[in-house]
Amino acid sequence: MFGFNKEKRVYLDWAAATPLLPEVKISMEPFLSGDFGNPSAIHKEAQIAKSAVENARAEVARAIQVRPEFVTFTSGGTEANNIAIIGAIEHLRESGRDYSEMEVVTTRIEHPSVHNTIKHLESLGVTVRYINVNSDGKIILSEFKSLLSEKTVLVSCSYANSEIGVVQPLHNIKKAMNTVEQKYSSKILFHVDAAQAPLWLNCQFDSTGADFLTLDAAKCCGPKGVGVLILSRRARVVSVGFGGGQENGLRPGTENVAGVVGAGVAIKIAQENWKERAELVKEVRDKGIDYILETIPTAILNGPEQDRIANNINISIPNMDTEFAAVVLDKNGFAVSTKSACSGAGGGESLVVKEISNDTARSSSTLRFTLGPETTLKQIKKLADILKQHEEKMENA
Repeated sequence: MFGFNKEKRVYLDWAAATPLLPEVKISMEPFLSGDFGNPSAIHKEAQIAKSAVENARAEVARAIQVRPEFVTFTSGGTEANNIAIIGAIEHLRESGRDYSEMEVVTTRIEHPSVHNTIKHLESLGVTVRYINVNSDGKIILSEFKSLLSEKTVLVSCSYANSEIGVVQPLHNIKKAMNTVEQKYSSKILFHVDAAQAPLWLNCQFDSTGADFLTLDAAKCCGPKGVGVLILSRRARVVSVGFGGGQENGLRPGTENVAGVVGAGVAIKIAQENWKERAELVKEVRDKGIDYILETIPTAILNGPEQDRIANNINISIPNMDTEFAAVVLDKNGFAVSTKSACSGAGGGESLVVKEISNDTARSSSTLRFTLGPETTLKQIKKLADILKQHEEKMENA
């Protein structure tokens, strides 16, 4: 069961956090108390913990279709993104490339853990080229190709955007990269932030074309505080932290054994039935979008109608204080958000919606509803009705 029925509330913020599956909780429990050993020690208790970590690594590897040695556990999607991006650039620098000789290509609608990491590289002297996206948030491939050069060493983008849900054409992006690599006899690494993907999209490594694939267990009914970095055979990174030699030297620090075990189970379950799950939720989402736009004519859908992750609805209601509207919905039993939780609490505009619309009124009035597998159309309709009543009340105030 993926259910969320606490006090009969309707939880519509699955992009921010997901409930822990019972199977995941059961798998974690032995390592929260009884089997508490440190995997880096040599005694029996430690070896039980180490075996659990390696079994989880193998489970993730089977789900993503890679060899276990290419799976690194981290403290979350943010750390995985940092290791991939900074670690790749620092490896090239240690190999003799100066920051000024390297170019990174990305978009302006990435998650803060990617956007801010790349801004840091820019401050060090790395050239950053930003890919334009269209009004749906999709990368404009013709312009993307023109940005790639013999200096390009890394391309970074999300699989599915955490705010507006647009799914990027990874195959076409990789194809364009391959053409440029052949032209200049160079190597361009491809980082894909797939934190939002496992419950709803195929994450088998070869299908993404990635050299670095980052996952977050908290986004697919696993524990918070556990991420995964998947490396390709040709990917090379150096650690961005200092300490012990855990996780093949890439992520120093004692492993969160219970969390790692839970992450393995969660990612396995997420990928087993992603297609059926996505089809069911997409039907509710599409009918829900239709009802919302019909009930609230002032509402604007942000992101594409197609090529959208199955559980995402993102709207703007210009001139509405949507932070206040989210509070009203909360008091009526609906948990929703206005933008990515990692963008920070409180007001302010959505930089993602601003980028696709260049409209401050629209980007300052967003609401994001991210559905779960058991969300019903009846619940979405009730939400829309409450929003409509709130809009009318504000107009007449």
